[in-house]
Amino acid sequence: MKEIKELLSRGVSDVIVRKDLEKKLNSGEKLRIKFGIDPTGSALHIGHAVILRKLREFQRLGHEILFLLGTFTAQIGDPTGKTETRKVLSREDVRKNIRDYKVEAAKVLDIDKVRFYENHEWLQDMSFTELIKVSQSFTVSQMIERDMFQDRIKRELPISLHEFFYPLMQGYDSVILRADLEIGATEQTFNLLAGRTLQKSFGEKPQDIMTMPVLEGTDGKEKMSKSLGNFIALSDPPREMFGKTMSIPDDLIIKYF
Repeated sequence: MKEIKELLSRGVSDVIVRKDLEKKLNSGEKLRIKFGIDPTGSALHIGHAVILRKLREFQRLGHEILFLLGTFTAQIGDPTGKTETRKVLSREDVRKNIRDYKVEAAKVLDIDKVRFYENHEWLQDMSFTELIKVSQSFTVSQMIERDMFQDRIKRELPISLHEFFYPLMQGYDSVILRADLEIGATEQTFNLLAGRTLQKSFGEKPQDIMTMPVLEGTDGKEKMSKSLGNFIALSDPPREMFGKTMSIPDDLIIKYF
């Protein structure tokens, strides 16, 4: 009971639906826990490790970790938190980026007990009929209610139609993987909830959701990101890790701990 209480609270921002997840954990049921990441960069960093460490806690309790590599969604680009449409990545870029992900994830997870998936395996060959079926679960008004889209509308910035499909694709991943729980950063809440919606539409039991705070980068302002150069990579040499960590603003020290 103490382990479960800490699992649901330590470093956690929110749990949806907490009472349901707590009941499952107390019952001893072994859960399928999904964590998805789009390989838009070539290295995992300690911002990713915030979630990886939580996944490791679940591993210790015997739950199954489903590590989803967004080999298709990375080519589209997640619009979350962006004021402009992401640039499309080539398949070659994506393959190059994921090259070292398993080795880096193994620094935190018991990698031999992790199941890896790549979502191009089911998304790239979807028929138009299947896509229509998935999109019927959502309305346009639901999409444009998102803060980032509202911000773009106010600033008269463009919104590409394909950006509306991103949460549908991420949600459909949960249908395919039959996830019981999905863990992600707080900024991903809308996308994680899409998984619940689609699982209900496809007659599956909806996944619970656990969100964790976004870690700011070494600049203390923007979220940690390879593209912004404010990251500490899991593969950085120790001396470089130390130097980057010592450069963070004082008000981030407690959060980093």
